[in-house]
Amino acid sequence: MLAGKKTYPYGGEVYLNGRARDRLYPRLTSYVAQDAILSPHCTVAEVVEFSLCLRVDMGSTSRETGSLLRRMYVDETLAMFGLIGVKDQLIGSERVRGISSGQKRRVSLARGFVGGAQVVFADEPTSGLSATDAELCVRAIYVASRKQGVTFVVVIHQPRVEVAAMFDHLTLITSDPGRVVYNGPFCDVAGYFEAKGSPVPANCNPADFLLDAITPGVRGNRADELAVAYADRENGQVLEVEARVEAMIAAGGKAPLDVLRDHQERREALGLFETTTVKDSVHSVPQLTQIATLLKRRLTLTLRDKSLLRTRYGMALIQGLIVGIAFQDIGRTLPVQQVSFLFMLLQIGALSNMVIMPEMIAQRMEFKFEISDALYSTTAAVLVDTIVNNTLAIIGNFITSVMIFAFSGFEWSNFGILYFWSFMSFMTMTNFFKVVAAVTPTPANALQVAMPGLMLMILFNNFFVTKATAPPYMKWAIYISPMAWAIEQIITELHGNDQTLIELYGYDPSDAQSTRALAVLVAEIIVFQAVALVCLRQLNNIKR
Repeated sequence: MLAGKKTYPYGGEVYLNGRARDRLYPRLTSYVAQDAILSPHCTVAEVVEFSLCLRVDMGSTSRETGSLLRRMYVDETLAMFGLIGVKDQLIGSERVRGISSGQKRRVSLARGFVGGAQVVFADEPTSGLSATDAELCVRAIYVASRKQGVTFVVVIHQPRVEVAAMFDHLTLITSDPGRVVYNGPFCDVAGYFEAKGSPVPANCNPADFLLDAITPGVRGNRADELAVAYADRENGQVLEVEARVEAMIAAGGKAPLDVLRDHQERREALGLFETTTVKDSVHSVPQLTQIATLLKRRLTLTLRDKSLLRTRYGMALIQGLIVGIAFQDIGRTLPVQQVSFLFMLLQIGALSNMVIMPEMIAQRMEFKFEISDALYSTTAAVLVDTIVNNTLAIIGNFITSVMIFAFSGFEWSNFGILYFWSFMSFMTMTNFFKVVAAVTPTPANALQVAMPGLMLMILFNNFFVTKATAPPYMKWAIYISPMAWAIEQIITELHGNDQTLIELYGYDPSDAQSTRALAVLVAEIIVFQAVALVCLRQLNNIKR
């Protein structure tokens, strides 16, 4: 709720610096999730630098100088979080060797800290870590807070004595229902509990004792009594807290834009960055910078994952080989016998491109997480995803198409015609699968949802089901099937004088029909892409 990430309804107001939370709040704050998503093929330094690039506008600084300054600042941040020794190591995953869990947690914190956030919200940064890693994690927070004056708001359970001693302020909240039982300096909590009749025993971890005292169901707990004592309108701590909050709101503070400008001036005074005028916008950097930064990361990760590239293009080659052998020398047969070959050419392009759905769904979670932190816009994410995914898909489709055509026996002078219309059909199906991936929550759902539309476009392709054989109420399906338009155009281009074939399938060899085919396919490509953008923005958001 405080970080602005909770999606379920809740009540109350959040103020920062005496002012109500506004659209610039994400630029002043940062949220480090317990299960933060880190790209396994990124290095530690790349993860932090990516966030810095999208948090700080370098303005008129030259590319070389800006790159040097960013690396220096990233190194300083990594040193602060005890990560400088692993800065060039990959993050890693189950199948990619990388850094430890404790180091990953500190990378998440460094990413949230870098770039000028005034408040960093860390959700259970020590959960699941060893005692040593937990202490290193909190010590990194302590050092960063002291050096840069950044406030860290941390959710933590049962810290060690050494860990607890590093916190300045403590808010204790009991559950069922959630109620505050203490809100004040950490050094005063023992005295407060003693005054309420629950002194901390000697030779005991105070954090363990406090949690036992406020947790319902634990033997000897005083959760209800302590919650009532806190909320007592005459003697409770709540009066002091409310008075301080009201005084801060009444006094007010600098507007978020002024805070951002002050922080920029401090950076410039230290000689860190030569930045531009701070703009009153949700995102810290312009759209072009967002796109360039995203594109750089995506290309780096794509080229670095060589096993995925080998698999993708190896399978494209094998598919082309299988279909090519099956239709070897089909170009030397009668025109009517070639229609099945053209259908298979188009179908293999559509089916092979279903691989983009699980890839997009996996990338979508990372996009959603970073978009919620206002690092970049959905439009920038979709544009970069379109550029990279389409390029990878087109290369694979081209490999398959060339292999198939090489076996077909057609004259190479005809390759341009076949590839152009198969490419248009391929791109239409690609964007159709993007819509499915944007709508569905999981890869399994995506395959199920895609099948009816895929079957419709394959069956009503003016080959299996033609204009002459389609039921009157289903003829519309032929006019929206990209395969139907592509098959018709290829046949009429290659065999426009074969009246028997033209009449059998009801094809139209006129130039006007070619123009209509192109217009329909271009329109479908644009519409599917636009729908995918809207669905990606509105659906399958992170639920908290």
